[in-house]
Amino acid sequence: NFLLPAPSVCSVCSVGQRKKFNDHPFPYRTEIELEIATLTNLGVGLGRVPLPGAQPAQPSGGWVVMVPFTLPGEKVRVRVYRNHKNYSEADLVAVLTPSPHRIDPKCPLFGQCGGCQYQHLTYAEQLKWKRQQVEELLKFMAGVGLAVNPVIGSPREFGYRSKITPHFHGG
Repeated sequence: NFLLPAPSVCSVCSVGQRKKFNDHPFPYRTEIELEIATLTNLGVGLGRVPLPGAQPAQPSGGWVVMVPFTLPGEKVRVRVYRNHKNYSEADLVAVLTPSPHRIDPKCPLFGQCGGCQYQHLTYAEQLKWKRQQVEELLKFMAGVGLAVNPVIGSPREFGYRSKITPHFHGG
């Protein structure tokens, strides 16, 4: 039998120590319902929820919750797994009210490989969101307020991308 050494922990910088879960504003694995308002430039759905005890008219519209594999306009149930200083991250538990633009992804690896983060969105809507995201990035990151032309789509919705992310099974 081979025994692994105990993990080393640095007393100076805390390398090797697990971070304690920050339970503000939500305890670990809390399930909440929210509506997804927009997509980030990484294709992650962003919704806001009022915090318990907060003023009814929060100027920001509520606490930000980021949820992969969700679409704008969807009402979803999510499970919080991480709280940051000004937003939380959550896993999708259920789509309660789907977007009219939601479709079944064609790739069996959708949601596992990290590519094609828009495959559950109709192709026409993908092109609209990509244009909007370029426009927003130019505005907020570069301070340039230019209109961005519509994205020119491929005649083929699938099988035309030149980037691949290979995955291997161990063993």
